[in-house]
Amino acid sequence: MEMNTIIGIVAAVAIMLVGLIMILRKPKPVEPSLEADLHINPESQQPVIPRHVRDQLLQKEVVTSTERVEPSLNTEAIESEPVAKQAVDAVNVEAKTTEIEQTAKADEVIEAVAELEAAQKDETVVAEAETTVVSDNAETKEKAEESKAETELSLNPNIETVAIEEFDGESNILDVHLHEQQRYDDESALATAEQIIALNVYPNPRRALSGDKALKVLLKYGLRFGEMSCFHRYENTDEPSALMFSVLRMTDNGPAGFDLETLSGEQVQGLAFFLALPNSKAVTGYDMMTSIAGLIAREVDGKVYDENNLEFTPQLKEHWRHHVIDYRPNQATV
Repeated sequence: MEMNTIIGIVAAVAIMLVGLIMILRKPKPVEPSLEADLHINPESQQPVIPRHVRDQLLQKEVVTSTERVEPSLNTEAIESEPVAKQAVDAVNVEAKTTEIEQTAKADEVIEAVAELEAAQKDETVVAEAETTVVSDNAETKEKAEESKAETELSLNPNIETVAIEEFDGESNILDVHLHEQQRYDDESALATAEQIIALNVYPNPRRALSGDKALKVLLKYGLRFGEMSCFHRYENTDEPSALMFSVLRMTDNGPAGFDLETLSGEQVQGLAFFLALPNSKAVTGYDMMTSIAGLIAREVDGKVYDENNLEFTPQLKEHWRHHVIDYRPNQATV
């Protein structure tokens, strides 16, 4: 075995022996002493003498019964009683003082809590009063606004009325309105026309006329889309004026109106020009129609034909012009 192990075992055995000796050793009894502090009974205010001290006092009294008692001993005993009583009274005074201080502090805390609650109640009352005043003011303001609105909307029966006289003077606005009415009457007359002077423009068969191209040339020469899905030409394009002629598109089933929503994606076979008779400016309308028809035919690389599909020669142009000049209402077609 190693030396460290042997030393450890020996130390352990020594510690165990010391422990056993301390356990088995009987403690010495504590001898009571007369010099110990006295215990005072709080009810009788008399010192409490332990039993073992009483025994010692009795033994000393038996031994010293034959001896003379010195007066000084009684004086000390008499003096010790007031000292003990004074000590007890001091303790009681301190206890009462502490209780009084604690009671005063508790009262102060209670008073502070009461003051805080009173302040909170006052604030609540003030807030409620302010809310009531604001609501009353809002209601008063709303009532005032309502009464004001009713006063503004109510009619005054005492207002004097003035008779409106008829207007016989000239007015540009009235003239424009009358021209617009005249235009409407002219366009409506297309449906009730007694006779139609028609011209047809057909593009070169080798060059189809697209819807975009047809729309551009019509707008170029002052025609505007209007009633009966037609393009109309007026005497003056800048201001209201009399209707000169109108234009339809040619289809396999004959003349038809334009559909501007689908026109750009379609092919146009031809354009049908027509002048409705009677017309207050029939000759002017005829001359304008033949002129614009020839210009559009040149634009689309086409030709102009009359209503009988004959090429519109200068002779046919003069023939139909004289027909328009000689036309009278309720005249039969030549």
